[in-house]
Amino acid sequence: MLAGAGRGLAFAALLFGVAGAGAGAGADGSSLAPGQFLAAPPPALAAQAVDQPPRGFYRATLPAVAEAQPVRLLIPSLNIDAQVEALGVDRSGAMETPHNLWNVGWYAGGPSPGSRGDAVIDGHVGLPGSPLVFSGLSRLAIGADVIVVLADGTRSRFTVGALLSWPADSRPPGLFAVGGQSRLSLITCTGAYYRSSQTYADRLIVEAGYAGQA
Repeated sequence: MLAGAGRGLAFAALLFGVAGAGAGAGADGSSLAPGQFLAAPPPALAAQAVDQPPRGFYRATLPAVAEAQPVRLLIPSLNIDAQVEALGVDRSGAMETPHNLWNVGWYAGGPSPGSRGDAVIDGHVGLPGSPLVFSGLSRLAIGADVIVVLADGTRSRFTVGALLSWPADSRPPGLFAVGGQSRLSLITCTGAYYRSSQTYADRLIVEAGYAGQA
């Protein structure tokens, strides 16, 4: 399945199913085992198996407060300042991808960033030699800030806790969760690129815990 067809370029769709959780993604050309860390996890996670995403790392030290729709995504260390589109699911049940290739997309059927649960934002990585908004996502450092600007003018700040690679057809546990700790998942494509099908083998999920209002 392709995202961006009819707009001059074809970009691999993220293809993560929403019902029951789905797979996510980012592109750095790596080929990793399911759930393997792209970046070293915090010390508290070092003993966890690679197929166990670190959902328990984020503690309920701050109350979840956000309810307004996200309008912009800011990642200062990557110079990302992107408009956020509200997205649903396609006919196959997978989360849609942004219509504008330089925007990012928020799953509007789930929590708003800063509310309880897992707020999910996806974005296009581009093709080899043709980078797009999330082309540098795999370079995010543990501890980096991610800020989501909401429609009411408030800003929710998140701190990166892990970068995980999953096969495109997998369903990482906790993704799209509507309860539990307030957190953010950023998703794009990664791994080997197959020119014949114009898709990537894997998905990158950047997991970030809520750190209060910015």
